[in-house]
Amino acid sequence: MSEYVESRYTKQVLLEARLAEDEVASRLVHGLLRDLGSPQRRDSARTKALTSIRSLALSLDQPHSLHRREWDAADQATEAWCADAYH
Repeated sequence: MSEYVESRYTKQVLLEARLAEDEVASRLVHGLLRDLGSPQRRDSARTKALTSIRSLALSLDQPHSLHRREWDAADQATEAWCADAYH
């Protein structure tokens, strides 16, 4: 899968997860991390997005947390990854 397609897939899954209940969101985000695997290059936009998504996954594992900061960070990092992959 191309880097751009992978980043767009990530963006779509995050959108679906954000609209879901916390339990479903957690399953979607954890599944996304399994789909994406480990970072390929250090300091790449993809690596930064994966780091933010991992933080979000950890946050979603903690009930009664608001998660807003983690969602925003994951969204911004994924958007940057999409822009980087497009060019």
